[in-house]
Amino acid sequence: AIPAEYQGRADAYVALVIEEMLPAVAERSRALGLERLPFCDVFCEEGVFDLEQTRQILTAARDLGFPLKIHVDEFKSLGGTRLAAELGATSAEHLVTTPPDEIAALGTSDTVAVSLPCTPFGLAHHDYTPAQAFLEAGAALALATDCNPGTAWNESLPFVLALACRYLRLTQAQALVAATLNAAFAVGLGDRVGSLTPGYQADLLVLDLPDYRHLGYRFGSNPVVVVVKAGEVVVEA
Repeated sequence: AIPAEYQGRADAYVALVIEEMLPAVAERSRALGLERLPFCDVFCEEGVFDLEQTRQILTAARDLGFPLKIHVDEFKSLGGTRLAAELGATSAEHLVTTPPDEIAALGTSDTVAVSLPCTPFGLAHHDYTPAQAFLEAGAALALATDCNPGTAWNESLPFVLALACRYLRLTQAQALVAATLNAAFAVGLGDRVGSLTPGYQADLLVLDLPDYRHLGYRFGSNPVVVVVKAGEVVVEA
């Protein structure tokens, strides 16, 4: 969001981000020897950053080597989904009010469509990501909690899967892939985690469920009994 001291001067804040913040983060990240720069994410929404401001920030970030994310179409479409596809963003989040032509544009790109169903649920809204339209357009669909104190204070990914099966009309299999492998691609790690595949990092969960389809059937409980991280058991109930 635009900080309070920049209210009415959003363009000045955008200039600060582009001219000072992004170069400083890039320099610091490289000095720390990070494998890659962190994501640059912009909330393109009415009352936050408009489309042109979003384009300016993301273009400057891309030129500095940042991978890109964008939160768009939560309440109103400003053209940010098409911009995400145009700039090669790793992912676009929310995507509740995305128009058909921009769904089609995302479907022909490598940008992952990330649905955050806890946000409309937390706000008592009735509209959710049109997930089937994104899938029919050829997009990779991911799921996430959007855990935040403003709109979606939910820490349960199983609850996200339950919402996705009900309000996004996903099958349990589609929801499971969206929350694992496609979610890994949404953070740029789809070549190393998110799948039980030889050569991938051994990040595993053991669930106290008789069938994977219970992930979408049950809600409000935690089925995890064992967590394996990089081949090591780190949690055992």
